[in-house]
Amino acid sequence: MTNRKVLRFLVWMFVIGLIAAFSAIYYVFNKPRRNIAKENAVYTLTAKQLISEFKKDENASNAKYLDKVIDVSGEIKGIRTLDNHSMVFSLEDAMEGVSCTVDSADVVTDATKISLLKSGSTARFKGRCSGMLMDIQIINSSPE
Repeated sequence: MTNRKVLRFLVWMFVIGLIAAFSAIYYVFNKPRRNIAKENAVYTLTAKQLISEFKKDENASNAKYLDKVIDVSGEIKGIRTLDNHSMVFSLEDAMEGVSCTVDSADVVTDATKISLLKSGSTARFKGRCSGMLMDIQIINSSPE
């Protein structure tokens, strides 16, 4: 009888563990996305100002801007469409400027605004700063 109780207990613990694991996976994959477009920008500046600050002191700039919503404006130097249909707009310099990435879902939502953006024109983007690689990365951007 005791072996049966132990076996039943182990089976129930296994079932409860499976339910917990599937619940956690479901939550992670269906978690609502942060809507940057509806948040207020913590900082509003030009791409040249942002580039200057990062070149002067990258660590201080990371402490100031990293994971914060910023509103950045500048001249579009390049436009790329990625394989996942996201778009990247390079401001001020295609190699060492500010890269604003618009997610594929936002490309569809903001299609009219995006269609007006051309290389050489001035644009404003609001997004989350994720730091500097070769250029400064602004992700989850939306054109303003």
